[in-house]
Amino acid sequence: MAYVDRCYCEKKPFAELIATASREGLDLVGLARREGCGTHCGWCVAYLRRALRTGETAFTELLAKEPLDDER
Repeated sequence: MAYVDRCYCEKKPFAELIATASREGLDLVGLARREGCGTHCGWCVAYLRRALRTGETAFTELLAKEPLDDER
């Protein structure tokens, strides 16, 4: 079973990243600029996009890779 709860390139948990985004009013692109997440391999982008939308911060499914600038 997969368990994804962080940006592995930046070594930052999604819970921490989502709290920062909420506190500072950041969208996905703003969060990426501030924290660096989503700007390296990009695998965390789909997870962060969903986390920002739903509040989930840990996932047991593998999500398809998405581009950072794709507004869904």
